[in-house]
Amino acid sequence: MFDGFVPLNSKLLQDKISNYKEYIDYLLHDLKIIETDGQYIPGFKSKGYRLVDEYNTAITSTVVTDFTFYRKLKVERNNREVSVKHLDYLTKWFNDKLEIDINYVNEFLAQEFELKDNNEQLKDYDRSRKKFKEPISQLNHAKISAEKISREEYYLLHDDNVYRFHSNLTNMRSVIRNAVTYDGQKLISIDIKNSQPYLSTILLSRSFWIEQKNEPNAPKELSITFDKPKKSLFSSFNNINDNIYKVDGRIDDRLNISHIKIHDTDSYIMLGDIDKALMSSEFSQYINLVVSGTLYEFLEHRFGVELGETFANRKEVKTAVFQVLFTDNRFLGQEDAKPKKMFKEMFPYVYEVFRQIKSKDKTLLPRLLQSIESYLMINVIAKRISVEYPDAPIFTIHDSISTTAEYVDVVETIMKEELSKAIGHAPKLAREEWCKSNMIKHLETLKEKAKVVA
Repeated sequence: MFDGFVPLNSKLLQDKISNYKEYIDYLLHDLKIIETDGQYIPGFKSKGYRLVDEYNTAITSTVVTDFTFYRKLKVERNNREVSVKHLDYLTKWFNDKLEIDINYVNEFLAQEFELKDNNEQLKDYDRSRKKFKEPISQLNHAKISAEKISREEYYLLHDDNVYRFHSNLTNMRSVIRNAVTYDGQKLISIDIKNSQPYLSTILLSRSFWIEQKNEPNAPKELSITFDKPKKSLFSSFNNINDNIYKVDGRIDDRLNISHIKIHDTDSYIMLGDIDKALMSSEFSQYINLVVSGTLYEFLEHRFGVELGETFANRKEVKTAVFQVLFTDNRFLGQEDAKPKKMFKEMFPYVYEVFRQIKSKDKTLLPRLLQSIESYLMINVIAKRISVEYPDAPIFTIHDSISTTAEYVDVVETIMKEELSKAIGHAPKLAREEWCKSNMIKHLETLKEKAKVVA
């Protein structure tokens, strides 16, 4: 969190420790070692807690001795194992060949912490840009994630919300991954550039349906179905796909992603086919900008000319684009919504498609896109790699796959082929080698930034 407060969900706490309130009160009022922001918004935000400055220090590991608590942790671990049982082609690579240079990481973290913690101007600069994170929190989080890999304590989970595969690597800061190797070899990640805007083009270039499933005594869910592409999305891999349905004895191989949970109790608009009247040059312009990898540059220029907005780097432009895609429709009326308003003026019909999807639940569009991403990366691409190249180590990190130099070319080829078939446009892919020189560059950048701010 920006201010260091971590929201704690009461239901999740109670599932682990039934009398959790007594512990919270004891820590908060009697020992006074934690503090709270006191901000609770039903259905939106839980109360946040953080350690007071005196106790907000570097962490040390300890052994859980409470048997009841240990048993509940074991149940949770067992549940995670069940969730990934069908993903053995991903989980099998989390073995003793996956290594991290823990000494190098600890030395790096100590230097980074000293740089950040001892420069108040740098902290104030990041606070003003809403990018500040407590240096001690960053240190502790990174130490935990590195230590777990070092000890071969793997956290593997296939979530039931947007079907993402979570692991020690997805939960690790990207700069720390540079100290990770497999079988003594460097790993190279292949990322989908502009992944969320890229995936959004499927909603503009393919007919689709969003349908509500409202079965008795079952949670309300949605499914999204796309027209069958000219060449089957699943090619020769129909037998390994869980989302293939038989209709009158025939295989229905349209891209169908189901069980998307509804966060709102209201009924949903049945979108049906995209209105053909919307199929205009505007759609083509948006899609071309995205697939060419120039959307961010285009918007940065337009924001600069018409709003006087300047961006320090690509990440800030990306944040503005995410505001357009993922904030509540009602956010359009806020002062900070200038980029969103301008996007609506530039691409009114594109905006309208996104607005309709978010009309009842602002989270539906990002969850749709993440579900599509997860489905393609895990069920289609990673699965195909495992069949054709069973010796290729693969590590998915949401919109990217990492592998060794020996297999990087074939992995990239498969990613490009399957994404092109599914989305209808070839993706822009980027490679990045995990190496310690990236960590050195990170520290040098911090030092330079600290000089500039001072």
